[in-house]
Amino acid sequence: MGIWPQTPTSLSTMVCNTAQQARALPEGETMMHFDLSIMIRRLPGDVFAFLRDKDKYPQEPGSPVLVLEQTTPGSPGVGTRYREVVQMLPFVRGEILSVITRFAPGERLEEDFEGAGMKGHLAYRFVPENGGTRLIQRQTVDTHGLLRVVEPVIRWALTRQLRKRLEVIKGVLESGWVVAEQA
Repeated sequence: MGIWPQTPTSLSTMVCNTAQQARALPEGETMMHFDLSIMIRRLPGDVFAFLRDKDKYPQEPGSPVLVLEQTTPGSPGVGTRYREVVQMLPFVRGEILSVITRFAPGERLEEDFEGAGMKGHLAYRFVPENGGTRLIQRQTVDTHGLLRVVEPVIRWALTRQLRKRLEVIKGVLESGWVVAEQA
């Protein structure tokens, strides 16, 4: 059986978008909320390190992320900033800037992001479970301007993309990806 118990691949997702579920928003406004989790047969520190070093690994073919770079010097931590260029539509690219707001190795990693007509918050929790890690992702996204008109389409596309991204992370880590120690 090896060191990893045989468990089925699991990915659970909850998407909500109501004013009641969007805390601290003015009346009548909504925000997209995404709650996802996946079991990964790697230790929490390994999963954390992989996401901590998100700018260091190549993007999968077909990924909407065209560029991902750390824009502040030094090792990642609270205050570290990133720049992403993403393919939003066939001929439309957008830039997203993010900053780490919480950094607790092996436990939590959070960031705020803004750009491409959106702003939001991304939070990861790394929960030890059955010798591996339950990666929990909570994300909020608020659209601005003309994007509000197509928000249902954005919600659908983001739900698919976030699920796919967690499956890719799981696949890469479980295939034996070597994570680096932080300097």
